[in-house]
Amino acid sequence: MAGVSVLSLILAFVILFVAKQWSKKTVIPKGLRELPGPKGYPIIGNLRDFPKEKAYQGFHKMAKHYGPIFKLNIFGDTHVIISTQKIADDLMARRGAIYSDRGHLNMVHLVTGSGDLLASSSEGDYWRRGRRFSAAMLTPAKAAQWQPFQEQAAKRMIIDMVESPSRYVYWFDRYATTVSLRECYGKVLTTTEEEELHTHKIAERMHNIERIATPGGYLVELIPAMMYIPECLAPFKQEAKELHRIESTYFRQLVHEARLKYERNVEEMPASFVRCFFEDEKWELTEPEVTYILGTLYGGGSGTTANAMQSFILAMCHYPSWQNRLQSELDEVVGSSRVPSFEDIPRLPLVRAVAKEVLRWRPVVPGNLPHRLTRDDEYEGYYIPKGAIIHGNQWAIHRDEELYPDSENFNPSRFLEKEYPTYKEPLDTNPNIKRFSAFGFGRRICPGLETADRSLFIQIAFLAWACHVTKKTDAAGKEIPVPWYDYTEGSNVMPNKFDFDLKPRSQERMEIIRASLS
Repeated sequence: MAGVSVLSLILAFVILFVAKQWSKKTVIPKGLRELPGPKGYPIIGNLRDFPKEKAYQGFHKMAKHYGPIFKLNIFGDTHVIISTQKIADDLMARRGAIYSDRGHLNMVHLVTGSGDLLASSSEGDYWRRGRRFSAAMLTPAKAAQWQPFQEQAAKRMIIDMVESPSRYVYWFDRYATTVSLRECYGKVLTTTEEEELHTHKIAERMHNIERIATPGGYLVELIPAMMYIPECLAPFKQEAKELHRIESTYFRQLVHEARLKYERNVEEMPASFVRCFFEDEKWELTEPEVTYILGTLYGGGSGTTANAMQSFILAMCHYPSWQNRLQSELDEVVGSSRVPSFEDIPRLPLVRAVAKEVLRWRPVVPGNLPHRLTRDDEYEGYYIPKGAIIHGNQWAIHRDEELYPDSENFNPSRFLEKEYPTYKEPLDTNPNIKRFSAFGFGRRICPGLETADRSLFIQIAFLAWACHVTKKTDAAGKEIPVPWYDYTEGSNVMPNKFDFDLKPRSQERMEIIRASLS
């Protein structure tokens, strides 16, 4: 009975908290208007309007009715949905000083331990120190030093994909894992068992984060007062505690191994982010703090490019003519007697355009992680209250017809031909994914853009140079359909597994790859 009484008190508290939140009247300053949006219900507000699956697609549909910026009220919290690049830039980039805090991601906060995940932490001293360290590790000059490892990992990926294309998810994950481990910890995986262990560990960790960061995926995201429920009565807290134990143990182990190697013989410790931390006290970070910062960089580097490469394969199945054009560009610039290299980047604008269009057509983070407004603001005559949760809906932004005509179609020409609003010269450096909204907005943009840019380039270049992707055919020779949009749920998404054929363009090209693999 005592347990029931405690639970009753907690539920009563939550209900009172929600009722108090709902009862707060938003006073619109004179001369300003309330943002458009659906009419809500008492207490719950627009809870019933909040999309239950793939919120980014639901928000896109709502934007067609309410406009490019609208609001939802969920239990007293204001959620602002942005659906165009212009508004996203105006608010989250140009007014970044007040739009760069993080919206409450309560489950992520619990899993990562008091907001230690840099990408989801609130603005503050820890975020600024962590961001400074991350930015220093991910400059263009730093990113360039990892190119030899990226090339070697891409060659191994091609060889294994030709041997077993049905395991494509693992091959893309392994590429990203081996490169990220080398960058972050100086760790080189030398056995198949090691590769499988770390690839599966970080993939599982990323899938957990993606799942728990899904907008509305847990009720505690919509009713923050549930954070006051004791752990013994809150299954979501028990789940988060176990996930935190698993990932923090893994991240600490990686730093511990690196520390032992560094102290045993610093000369044998390869260049890496963790070595930079060991060697310089200027970062003003503790080892527990840098452990999670490195874990953030490791996980981010492992997930984004692997998911994007799966969408690249999907695009080649649906748009074979673009694969033919890719191969023609590579044959003209690279030829058939050597593999592509990073030195070819200036002369391969179509490879870069395809990489950017993949991220636009099928964004990896279609809903974007929410920002939070830190003071009252006004935009185009609309009032936006302090504390509003700001959703830059990448799915809708990348389907803004003014910026991306015929947006549902995969069309890299939009970055290469003058008739399109997204065309930009010079073509030896443009297009590229630097400052591209697929990686976030303003001060919260992903710091790993330079490395991601190079990873996407080398993987796409190698695949198109060495291989040919087609839809599978059945016993009667009829093409087996490939889904148009069948993606996982979560904050970061990827296509659900689909079948395709992948064959080498020639055995000679495969021999060249094998011969160049060190």
